Amino acid sequence: MARNANGRVTAAAGAVRPDEGVLRGALVCVVGLGLVLLAVAVRAECRLVDQDPRGLQEVAVERVQGFDSLRLTDGRTVQVIGLAPAAPLPERASPMRPLHLHEGLREALTARLGEVDQRLILRPGRPARDAEGRLRMHVWLPGGPLLAAELIAAGEAMPRPGPQPAALDTCFYVAEAEARAGERGLWMERPAALPARMLDPRSGALRQGRLRVQGEVVAVRETSRHWVLELDGPLDVLIRGGDRDQWPDLEPATLNGEAVIVRGQVYPWRDRLRMRIRHPLDLEVPE
Repeated sequence: MARNANGRVTAAAGAVRPDEGVLRGALVCVVGLGLVLLAVAVRAECRLVDQDPRGLQEVAVERVQGFDSLRLTDGRTVQVIGLAPAAPLPERASPMRPLHLHEGLREALTARLGEVDQRLILRPGRPARDAEGRLRMHVWLPGGPLLAAELIAAGEAMPRPGPQPAALDTCFYVAEAEARAGERGLWMERPAALPARMLDPRSGALRQGRLRVQGEVVAVRETSRHWVLELDGPLDVLIRGGDRDQWPDLEPATLNGEAVIVRGQVYPWRDRLRMRIRHPLDLEVPE
């Protein structure tokens, strides 16, 4: 069994006795039914028709910027509330591939816009602007689905609620549960991890690649700006400033001596290699 750094189980393996299989199957059915009923109840609260029409805006989109920003034809730039990028679909043939962390989400968002002729319905969030001054908006497709929840349910993104709790946050979490249960998109089974000891700081091929790496944490450094996990190989794992908010319950020192699996871009840093991780999906603690 494996769990991420927040304690969520991410994978399981091992033989199952026949009687255990029957009980497990029954449990899966019960849990699945509960998830379906919860999803139906929440989805009704997420639909456009159930929203207060005051404050809703119908807009046309000129283009997608980044992975969660839209440039509107009226000149405004808005941030789609609820979307957090994650690593692309898992590698199947090789542990290396070009690094385009946001590319999959951007393509998915662009595809949804194309299906509705670039038309969307917006409602301002709270707070109304993000740290960069962009307008924060809840976004619905004209047919009614909450856009961020639809992308999360498809496994295209992870949920990222705003700094203040909002009623629609539940839509994002239920969508994530659906994607996990269906093993869709980024929740598909991932490949075996590469031992950190096999990495070579002199290999230029690593500069443009993304890896899933396993190693033991042999040292932890904490500063006001970042956390650094030093693995038993030439790799340091970096969690910066605002990214630390993705792990609100994590005490880095507790990982010292633990075996971890990390996923992200590997790049040269002084005489070692470094990987920056941003989301709980990219840090696991196997059991």
